[in-house]
Amino acid sequence: MFEIKKILSQYITDKDDLETNNMILDLVDDVSKKEIEPYAREMDRHGVKLENGKVIVHPQVHKILKVLKQNELFGLTVPEKYGGAAMGATIQNTVMERFSRADASTSLYHALQGTAVEMMKKYASEVLKEKYFPKIAKGERLIGLLYSEPNSGSDLGSLRAKAVREGDNYIANGNKIWISSAGIVNSYTTLLQTDPSKGSRGLTAFVIDADQPGFKVDRIEEKLGLHASPTGSIVLDNVEIPVENRIGEEGKGFSAVLYGLASSRIGISAQAVGIADAAYRKAVAYASEREQFKTKILDFQANQFKIAEMATRIHLARNYYVYASRLKENEQDFGMEASLAKAFAGDMAQYVTYEAIQLHGGYGYTVEYDVERYYRDARITSIYEGTNEVQRIIIARAEIPKYAKKDN
Repeated sequence: MFEIKKILSQYITDKDDLETNNMILDLVDDVSKKEIEPYAREMDRHGVKLENGKVIVHPQVHKILKVLKQNELFGLTVPEKYGGAAMGATIQNTVMERFSRADASTSLYHALQGTAVEMMKKYASEVLKEKYFPKIAKGERLIGLLYSEPNSGSDLGSLRAKAVREGDNYIANGNKIWISSAGIVNSYTTLLQTDPSKGSRGLTAFVIDADQPGFKVDRIEEKLGLHASPTGSIVLDNVEIPVENRIGEEGKGFSAVLYGLASSRIGISAQAVGIADAAYRKAVAYASEREQFKTKILDFQANQFKIAEMATRIHLARNYYVYASRLKENEQDFGMEASLAKAFAGDMAQYVTYEAIQLHGGYGYTVEYDVERYYRDARITSIYEGTNEVQRIIIARAEIPKYAKKDN
């Protein structure tokens, strides 16, 4: 029921494309089983530290990044002319699901690449693409997202960090927070004010390099979940950004970033499905072994109903993110569908991981069983890339005008 290859076959009719996708998924599964799953609990407990300005993660994280690079998995959606695989959103997001099933923290290192690449494919100049895409495709340059600030979360229009043009460079100053993979990636797509008097119309998108003087990670957050992935605060102190690193025109960055975030929301829904599916599998396996009153708890009808409901929600969430991915690939409007997929999948993941703990009983509350980690990791999927409340506002704004009666 949960084999993604069966789902993909409903949407991809070209035999060669389907076979290629399946080969990629087999590779991802192999990497997950050998390099990620055996270390997930250990990486979670190790966490992330900031020591003398350097972000310290579990050594296995660097090994995973090396393996992803060796297997050319960072360039899945980079166009072929730049050395990428030129795959679509469907395979990119199913890879996200598979990695998330192994460990949600490490799935982010791969996912962030896809979000940045999608925005750059649509809005970046040819010069900028030639500068970064070949390195991204080879895994030589990891790229993340640098958007949120202390006074703006979902409200990107209130961003205050500035970029002032001086000759062939912009000089960036400000503070950014909630930055995933802080201190690990080499570059970021970012959104900065180039004309504060215009609000969101004064925002410009850039690619900014982390090795530039004045770019500093000054804090790593201690989080409920995703312990193997650093989330940090970054200070920009007179950081130089070449004019050629501007994404699109000055003052047009807001729409570029919104497009990137919509793409990312499909990925977050895939991440939520991966987490939930992992918890579901563990719960069913445990229930098939655990006995109470001389009966396997899997045989109690109440628990069978739980499992059926978990399965239904996972299946629906998976089908919907694949549908949203296909809309994007076909260059159709996918913004509302991305929000719908994310909101549903985020709620679903919290429900499924909660019930997985319930099926484990007291054991599920201990760190010796993985379901408690899935429960913690799932919580963020209804928060980042726009809270589920924001997603429902987007959905309502799209749907209400279709059917609401208009005043005469």
